[in-house]
Amino acid sequence: MNGTVPHYRTVVGFCIAAICGYSMFSVWAVFYADDPTLTGDVVGTWKSFCVAAFGFWIGSSSAGKAKDDKPASVTVENPPENPVHVDMPDPAFGKATP
Repeated sequence: MNGTVPHYRTVVGFCIAAICGYSMFSVWAVFYADDPTLTGDVVGTWKSFCVAAFGFWIGSSSAGKAKDDKPASVTVENPPENPVHVDMPDPAFGKATP
């Protein structure tokens, strides 16, 4: 495994084609279709795309920057020899009685 994206140019090309195609559809839907529902759907899709792109940008720009020198200490609250007690409900709970 070499850590590169396989078929990088193909992936980028299809992404650009999809964005351009949806852009042309958006122009038709917003300016020529005269349908408020379709216009709202198209605007909502672009809004969701922008939020996702911004979230990806924030996540990728901060990735790997918050590293500690040592692993965080872990405290086991309930080891296997001292499990948490769980009260089981009555098996007839919720069933109709004759």
